Amino acid sequence: MPYDYSVNFNTERTSVLTSSANFISPTRFRLAIDTLKYPNTQFFVTTVQMPDISISGAPYNTPKRNIFSTPDKIEYSEILITFLIDENMLNYREMHDWIFGLVNETDFNNKKTRDMNLIVLNSNNNPIQEIKFSDAFPVNLSGPLFDVSATDTTYLTASVNFNFSYYKFV
Repeated sequence: MPYDYSVNFNTERTSVLTSSANFISPTRFRLAIDTLKYPNTQFFVTTVQMPDISISGAPYNTPKRNIFSTPDKIEYSEILITFLIDENMLNYREMHDWIFGLVNETDFNNKKTRDMNLIVLNSNNNPIQEIKFSDAFPVNLSGPLFDVSATDTTYLTASVNFNFSYYKFV
């Protein structure tokens, strides 16, 4: 894994929250995918579901019970992004064409993955944390639901799931 993050397992305290600590707001974020290739999708992102991270130890089989050793691999779930679809469906087509291109592109010199950056903002809309997802690519795009029986004006959304190599706090 190219991301090496050393963790100190000593017993001393690493950080302390102060009494003036603010909590993070779920509405203050920006997602940057690739501003040249996919400018429309990132502008209309409404939700980003951070992926789960899990580990599991390798079992050591004994006659009465399996004993697990310390884990040696990290598993990430997919990152889920929801976005509003513009009236020309440009952002939906961007994701559609990216998925289509992953399967049909025969030129292996073209990079099919992109880095994505989730920028978390504070209460003054200043960046306070950046999370970089390396080598991301879409694996699922939900279809919009057109419904003539809707009584309120609700705008169409779509969700896209991404796989990636790893993420790190920048």
